[in-house]
Amino acid sequence: MRSGLAAAFFLAFGLGGLVIGCVCFPLLAFFSQRRMRALVRASYRLFVGAARVTGLFRVSISAADRARFARTRGRVIVANHLTLIDIVILIATLPDSTSIAKAAAKRNFFYSQIVRRVFLVNDDPARALDEAQRLLAQGVNVIVFPEGTRTPADAPARKLRRGAAQIALHANVPLLPIRIACDPPVLAKGQPWHDVADRTIVWTLRALNEISVSRPPAACGTHTAAVALTKRIFDTLWP
Repeated sequence: MRSGLAAAFFLAFGLGGLVIGCVCFPLLAFFSQRRMRALVRASYRLFVGAARVTGLFRVSISAADRARFARTRGRVIVANHLTLIDIVILIATLPDSTSIAKAAAKRNFFYSQIVRRVFLVNDDPARALDEAQRLLAQGVNVIVFPEGTRTPADAPARKLRRGAAQIALHANVPLLPIRIACDPPVLAKGQPWHDVADRTIVWTLRALNEISVSRPPAACGTHTAAVALTKRIFDTLWP
């Protein structure tokens, strides 16, 4: 029964991505990218809301964190990456936000147009840095998963990528770490999408202390500063 419900949700989600990318975006071609992001966010909020109503899953956030998220603007958001829909939940929860996406995501049948028009594709790192800086200056949040791919919560070791640190240093903005938990574990890497629990799945989002950023002195290269900042991210998200 729940596998059928999950199938219906993911089919609707995929078809929704096609409709937004192939129908709605062309109609909004003369409107701003901000409105395109707002449309994607609204569709993700609808997805999360419908899941809550049907009992498939819900998102748990404390009242203090919900208020904090509501006023978050122009931050690099860093989070651990457990499941296939972490980015959907974060964009549905946060104000105007985008995310760094892998180049391969541009070839996804269902989401390619959303990725191309709304996300920052990391196929040209220098351009992605500049575009992220421009959006952050406009108050848009940029979401980055430093692990680069889905990783189980009990993974024995992690090697973080430095993209989030490089963006924050380049734009000179703080990072907001968000710790994600999923109970029971579903939609992990290598786990079938239909392997859902016999009870409501709960994603929990917890905001951690912001990580301040300052431009590195001339004597300290950007690479060295990014390595040090990445270690701070690691120590905050995985203490």
